[in-house]
Amino acid sequence: TDAKVEFTFSTMYSIYDFEDVDEIPIPRCDNGCLIFASTAGNFKDSDDGMDPYMKNLVVYDAAKDRNRSIAEIAVQIEQGTSKKVPLDIWPTGNFVIQNLNAPEDKGTDVTVWVIEKAKANDVEYEVYDAATMTRAVSAPRKVITIMSTVPFRVMAEPGESNSYTTRLVGFDNALDNNEDKCRYAYETKAGSTFEGFEFHINAPIISFVFNEKNPVNLKADYNYLTSRSLSKSGFISSPGYNGCDRLGGNQVHRSKLYHYSEDFDFHGEPNDYEVFIDADLNLTEGHEIQIKDMSNSQTFPVSLDNEPISHPESLFAQYIVVTYNDITAPQTFILRYSSTLKQKEASPSPQLTS
Repeated sequence: TDAKVEFTFSTMYSIYDFEDVDEIPIPRCDNGCLIFASTAGNFKDSDDGMDPYMKNLVVYDAAKDRNRSIAEIAVQIEQGTSKKVPLDIWPTGNFVIQNLNAPEDKGTDVTVWVIEKAKANDVEYEVYDAATMTRAVSAPRKVITIMSTVPFRVMAEPGESNSYTTRLVGFDNALDNNEDKCRYAYETKAGSTFEGFEFHINAPIISFVFNEKNPVNLKADYNYLTSRSLSKSGFISSPGYNGCDRLGGNQVHRSKLYHYSEDFDFHGEPNDYEVFIDADLNLTEGHEIQIKDMSNSQTFPVSLDNEPISHPESLFAQYIVVTYNDITAPQTFILRYSSTLKQKEASPSPQLTS
């Protein structure tokens, strides 16, 4: 199955590109490329912790008759920093990814990202894997990119002023005015107080651009949650979302772990919050997003005009549920949320009587 996502300067592959296929050409490498890979972490049934299926997916150079497995590429990290180390290919061979598994074998999920070397050389970046990221508290480079083959979480502790923009793409499309017209997932205003964040990512990759370059304490893990706090800002996206207008809705990452219908609980009890919603939508009738206030069972359907929207009225709530139903390509969305604590009215001072 051809499930790859073709950006201007890079290509993202999933397990569906490799199953039942003998080999896949990787033309991105004709003029040199970097290959990053992410697998599902430690494979318990293997002595070396590597998934046997991924060991049998190999980047093969026919010109020199040598290969390197996707399993090996995925676990290569720089000691001391935990940065991912890609397979660095020079334009001197004829490269394909071969599938040496038996036709009846089925693999777990995998993310393989191939980026042209010329573009990578133009960007100051750091790349990590959600499974192994142990980044020290330090000033970020221009772009920090985090990959995963399963839905994951990225967190940052509050700190010095650090406005930022994040997109669900690699570092080649992380900046404003990017080639593929990729929309932001979340952003803050320049010079704003850095309150930290906790983002849950239903996609294979996320990139951060921090503007002030102050030290940031950034962590990642596989703890993707559908129950969250109303007090924290964030976003929900359709599975595999990248938000790149140039690609259209059909090109989204696919995974065996994605849920195409989902409920998200947002708890703020006993406090009341004013909740603000905006979204970028590409949906059809019957696949709406519903926001339900659980205190009064009132439901707010999110607009289907497929234009960037802001909720027409502020929603005051202690507990809401956001639901999407049967969202598959070419339908996509990203819904951003933020909130402010609603101050309770003070009780009047007691009156003294004589």
